[in-house]
Amino acid sequence: MLSIDPFEERRLLISVSNGDEQAFRKLYDAYFNRLSVYVFKFNKSEEATSEIIQDIFLKLWTTRSTITEIDSLQAYLFSSARNRSIDYLRKLARETNLIKMISVQLNDEKNNIEERLNLADLQLLIGQALEELSEQKKQIFKLSKLDGMSHDEIAEMMNLSKSTVKNHLSETLKHLRKHLSQRPDHDYLLVILLLKLLR
Repeated sequence: MLSIDPFEERRLLISVSNGDEQAFRKLYDAYFNRLSVYVFKFNKSEEATSEIIQDIFLKLWTTRSTITEIDSLQAYLFSSARNRSIDYLRKLARETNLIKMISVQLNDEKNNIEERLNLADLQLLIGQALEELSEQKKQIFKLSKLDGMSHDEIAEMMNLSKSTVKNHLSETLKHLRKHLSQRPDHDYLLVILLLKLLR
């Protein structure tokens, strides 16, 4: 584990503020392992930990013009890690509660839904909506939602950035919702879509 004394760290911060990528890499290497261990204790997820750490350092780089105003980089990074970990857990709790709530509602109205909704129709509608998208977006959707691949795996496989993969998926889901909203029974269709795609 790389260790940097305060004087050297201050020098690196100044270099980073001037756009020095090598100096930024040294700071990244110095704190990556410790931050990863700290964040993992919160969420117990390697994927979530990796995403949080990347977000922290991305923000550090994009706001590098003010980086020299940070009194203690260690305190700043660990505070950011704690806040982002808490935000992640809150978001996870909200999504989990939402899915549970919808599942309960679906169970209560199971017979009614089965009468009004044909899942084969839903699959056909999704297929029609996907045909309106680019080949890249269709492939990303298939790999993520049908094959169960992670954002990192898809990014590596398709030689794309993780943010590009996430953006394409977000745009695809918005397109699907818009496409389904044109149906008279769209409320039920969107509920099923949510349960299928947020698993």
